[in-house]
Amino acid sequence: MSPEVPKTVSKPRPAKLAPSWHTATLVAVILAVAATGTLLAARGAPVPLPSKAGSRILLGYLPIVTVQGFLALYVCRIGRDRSAFASLLGRRWRTMGSFLGDAALGASAWLLLEASEIAWNALGGRGVAASVIALLPRTGLERIAWALVSISVGVSEELVYRGYLQVQLAACTRRVEGGLVLQAALFGVAHAEQGGAAAIRFAVYGVAFGALALWRRSLLPGMICHVGVDVASGLP
Repeated sequence: MSPEVPKTVSKPRPAKLAPSWHTATLVAVILAVAATGTLLAARGAPVPLPSKAGSRILLGYLPIVTVQGFLALYVCRIGRDRSAFASLLGRRWRTMGSFLGDAALGASAWLLLEASEIAWNALGGRGVAASVIALLPRTGLERIAWALVSISVGVSEELVYRGYLQVQLAACTRRVEGGLVLQAALFGVAHAEQGGAAAIRFAVYGVAFGALALWRRSLLPGMICHVGVDVASGLP
C-alpha cells in the first residue's frame, strides 16, 4: 500500500455579510459623494453657513447626521431579514473589566492619533480643510450639537468601514488583508474633498482602525477613539 498523503488544511474563507450588489451599491454611493465633494471643493471656498446657531445646526449639522444615519441603516438593516448591528459591532462589554479595557485602549489610540496630527502640522502639513473649518462650532449650543454629530459620525463610519466593508471586502478578495486595505482606501477617498494629503492620512487611519477591530474582534475601541477625535476637533 502506498503511504497516505496528508491533506493540507486550508484557512477558512471570510464569510460574506450580504450579496455583491449590496456592497457595490454602497461603494458606488461612497465614490459618488466623494467625487461630488472633491469637485465642489476644487471650485473654491465652501458656501458660508448662516450666522445664527439654530440655522447652522439645521443646515450644517443635520444633513451630516441624516447621511450617517442612512449609511448605518443601510449596512445594518436594508436588504436583510433582521438587523445586523450586533454582528457588525462584534464583541461587546459583558464585564466592567472589558469596558475599562476597551475605554483605555480607545483613549490610548486617541492620544496616538492626536500626536500624529500635531507632528504632521509641525512638519508643515496642511491644516484643517476650509470645508471643515466652516462647520466647526462657535457657541455652546453648537458644541452640544457638534458632540452629537461626532457620535453619529464615529459610530456610523466604524460600522460602515470596519464593521461591514472590511469583512465584506475580505470575503470578496478571500483575504483578510484585502478587506483591511480596501476599506482603508475607501475611507481615504471618502475624505478626499479635504485634499490629497488628507485622503492619504485618513487611509492610514483606516488601516489603524481596521487592525484594531481585527485584534479586539470589536468595533467598540475604534468607536471610542473615533468619536473622541471628532469631538476634540470642535473644541476651542
